[in-house]
Amino acid sequence: MSPQQPTNDLIPAANADAPEHGIDLFALVVALLTEWRLMLITSIAFFAVFVAFIYTLKPKFVADASFVPQAAKNSAGSSMSLFSTSGPGALYIGLLESRSVQDEVIQRAGLMSLFHTTSLETARGMLAGRSSFSEGADTIVKIEVKDGNAQNAAKIANAYLDALQAQNERMGLQQSVQTSQFFDRQLDQEREQLSQAEAQLVRTQRQTGLISPDTQTQIGLSAIAGVRNQITALQVQLASMLQSETEENPQVQRIRSQLAQLQQQEGALEGSSQSPLGAAPSAGKIPQTNLDIERAEREVKYHDALVTSLAGQLETARLNETLGRSAFQVVDPAVVPEHKAWPPRKPYIIIAAIFAAFFGLVGIVLKLFIRRLLADPGHREQLAILRRAFGSR
Repeated sequence: MSPQQPTNDLIPAANADAPEHGIDLFALVVALLTEWRLMLITSIAFFAVFVAFIYTLKPKFVADASFVPQAAKNSAGSSMSLFSTSGPGALYIGLLESRSVQDEVIQRAGLMSLFHTTSLETARGMLAGRSSFSEGADTIVKIEVKDGNAQNAAKIANAYLDALQAQNERMGLQQSVQTSQFFDRQLDQEREQLSQAEAQLVRTQRQTGLISPDTQTQIGLSAIAGVRNQITALQVQLASMLQSETEENPQVQRIRSQLAQLQQQEGALEGSSQSPLGAAPSAGKIPQTNLDIERAEREVKYHDALVTSLAGQLETARLNETLGRSAFQVVDPAVVPEHKAWPPRKPYIIIAAIFAAFFGLVGIVLKLFIRRLLADPGHREQLAILRRAFGSR
């Protein structure tokens, strides 16, 4: 016969002969309420530990700065923005995360001594862990720096703006120098080709005898037309005289001599291969001569226009190289934050209270379980065997 269970144990002992009816919830609630002191002490102890841990957490301050890319400002509302898959801020976020900008920030903010390290790679890792960058739907890029010191957080955030500006100036200067060199080479080549085109025009003018094609061609055509008019008049006069005179008439012979001279002059004007400078070219060569002159003049005008355009672009590139241009505009520089951003102590304290109450409840359950375990003779005997086994060793 098993010994009687202690009266202070409110959870009834299990009877091997009695059928199991499940857990008596009422008896369990009563047992828990009777151990309220244990739950209170345990909860207070755990709550104190949690609160002490929360207050040992080092506070963090967050300083933020923001800027808008100049390209985004210029292209706002353009049709190209409707088809853009990413904002222009993605490029600047990549620059902010680049090694060059990080090294510039470390140097400007004196982070090697602040982080107590002599390794530049370690300083980069610590800086990256405290920094975050994001781009909003309005294309404004935001820089956030988290640090235990409010002044240091603001200093690092502003150092990012200065380092990004310096990197942008270096990239812009490099691009301007490359652009200037490119236009300078192209300008030299075009000037050489312009000189060759001008020399070719001079040679063509000397070969054709044309200086002003339109004027000289008109003069030549007018000369031919005048000779033909004279020939026609003499032919009419000769035909009229032959009606009443014979070929032996001196006037008829004189008119025929004049006609022969004029016809010879007409042939010379139409088929001569040589013409003096400034005179009209031969009529047979007028089309080809004009075409050669027009080609030479067109080549000169073409290279002259290219030289003018390249000279203007070279001057613009040199002006940009001298003055420079910021590719972004600062919206808000970083200011020293007044309030801590981390840890959120009030939510943490509420969570700590919940966990403390839970551990207090667990303590009561463990106490009741151990009491129930010790109240069973079979369990006591097994525990005694276990103690002897460990004790013998």
